[in-house]
Amino acid sequence: MKIFTYIKEDSNRIEKKNFCKIGDLELWKHLIYELNKLNCDIFIDTDSLEIIESCKTSNPHLSNVTAYSRLFKFIRMENDPNNKLSPAILMLESFLDNHIEDENETIVLTHVTSPFLRSPTVTNAVKLYEEGQYEFIHSVNVEKNFAFLGGFDSPINFDPLVLQRTQDLEQICFSNGAFFIFNKKTFKRHNHRWGESIYFYPLPPVQGIEVDYPEDLELARIVYRGMK
Repeated sequence: MKIFTYIKEDSNRIEKKNFCKIGDLELWKHLIYELNKLNCDIFIDTDSLEIIESCKTSNPHLSNVTAYSRLFKFIRMENDPNNKLSPAILMLESFLDNHIEDENETIVLTHVTSPFLRSPTVTNAVKLYEEGQYEFIHSVNVEKNFAFLGGFDSPINFDPLVLQRTQDLEQICFSNGAFFIFNKKTFKRHNHRWGESIYFYPLPPVQGIEVDYPEDLELARIVYRGMK
């Protein structure tokens, strides 16, 4: 098994998001330190010299981590105001081509914006994936509530004319980006992080917290203080 992630120097919605402190650690270190416990190779594609230099130190929490410089063509894509597409899939493809020889090896793509994801959860999800029933495993948050797509005239999981109990509603799965699990062969076939043969792996609410907006960061800090 190998773990891959990408970390940006800066962010649009929160300035230098990945370096914001949650407790005494920068956001990016929370997940990387946790996954380092799995004692498998972790690769970081980044445009941050600070992260690259941090991963060269003797920090025991980064003992299995290799950080390498993002290719300029991907940086240019990210910074092009006329480009509306993320280079994330291309960066993943580059990682697989350059660092993965065994096309059947399990790959865990993760995002450091999930600071409370725990290593046993990843281990359990990998075990499920390696049973071979699914081509992809993807982490999600699961909700059972009355859901609309944009407005009252577009209910998703209920009939507005029928009063139902929330526990009887069909569950809605929301992608949280905490992890995607697959192998190189499957990725090359679909050219994506997911496909038809996919299992949505539900995360506990705290582990499913994703830091994307300023209010998410504040929530993460409150949760971290409560956990401590």
